[in-house]
Amino acid sequence: MNKRILAFLTFIPLVLTACDRKFEYQVTSDFTYEDSNVNIVDNIATVEGKKAHVVLLFGQSNADGVSYNECLERTFPEVYTQYASGFDDVFINFYNDGGNNSSGYAFTKCALGCGCSPVTFGPEMGIAESLHYAYQGRDTQSFIIKWTWGGTYLHDQWLNGKRERGDLYNSAMDFTLKCLRLIKSKGYSVSEYDVCWMQGENDACKFSNWETYYTDTVAFVSLLRHDLASYSDRIAFIDAEINEEGMWPHAKAINKAKRKFGGESTLNSSVETNDMKLTSLHEPEENPDIAHYDSLSMVALGRKFGERTLSVK
Repeated sequence: MNKRILAFLTFIPLVLTACDRKFEYQVTSDFTYEDSNVNIVDNIATVEGKKAHVVLLFGQSNADGVSYNECLERTFPEVYTQYASGFDDVFINFYNDGGNNSSGYAFTKCALGCGCSPVTFGPEMGIAESLHYAYQGRDTQSFIIKWTWGGTYLHDQWLNGKRERGDLYNSAMDFTLKCLRLIKSKGYSVSEYDVCWMQGENDACKFSNWETYYTDTVAFVSLLRHDLASYSDRIAFIDAEINEEGMWPHAKAINKAKRKFGGESTLNSSVETNDMKLTSLHEPEENPDIAHYDSLSMVALGRKFGERTLSVK
């Protein structure tokens, strides 16, 4: 056989192997950012070793929550009543859209109004419901730390375009670590830490960096786990797909990246929201917001997130 042909045939499997190899990311620096204006309110009672479960909720607008409370009241009144009352055993500290709607850096009972505005809600409600029923009667306190910003990119806002910590990441992590320090200082024994991530719509746009979403995700989660390592070496990452029937041309590519990463570790999980038939076409009735989940779909997404926080180990 011609030596050039033989050399080429030998080269092919090496190329295929290299292309198929899992992307690996090494964190080379520690987290040092601190915003002196972010001061978490000390309003949690001191306990002695009480068990706790902490969920971090990050992402863009469908994590933020643009599902309307009044729509939920019309379509699912029983759930609306429960969510409006809230859950005494689930506290939330939330900061959305640069402070457009927040809990004022204080932990409060998780109830409706923690979305992009006081008249909307996000996945936190379904998460809180799941945690409430899972730990009912077990003297366990759950905490949700929510930092979200609608219309944002993973590639160059949460990250900085070079797979390093970006401005949004720095602010979210600063807020998170300050919340975690308070929880720890109050004597809680935290058994689980989970990150719920609902993002990717912006990265699925026509002129975005959708091709790099998998490698960006690897970097993002590596940074998260590195910066949270002093609290746990088993941080679960639960990643929800984006709506493939929506307005984002590269949604399937983004979801493929999410599923790939979700299958690489028992601590990773991909929530296949498209199989859940979530809708964004019906609310508000007079002018449907097709970019954001209808109220019943937001309930379903939150419950699925909550279910995964209790099963991913």
